[in-house]
Amino acid sequence: MALDKGRAVELEHMVRKMGAIISVFEVRSDPVGNARFSAFRDLMDVFHAMCERQLKEQKDFIDEMGEITEEETARLKAAFEKIYGKPPGAV
Repeated sequence: MALDKGRAVELEHMVRKMGAIISVFEVRSDPVGNARFSAFRDLMDVFHAMCERQLKEQKDFIDEMGEITEEETARLKAAFEKIYGKPPGAV
């Protein structure tokens, strides 16, 4: 079912705000010099991309998150391992 116009505008605004927060996180985390900490940016990027994709498909990403792609899965696993030093299943 397609989103009604009001909800689509609300979700679009939310996606823009998330993008702004991600940008600020990048600027603030880069000087820290800790690759593990900055890997959280990868996690945020994947989530943001998923939300954008859902919105383009006229789906409400708040009510139901869409499928994760193989590329996104690989990026998440790599970020997780970068942060914790172990693959997700080993924690």
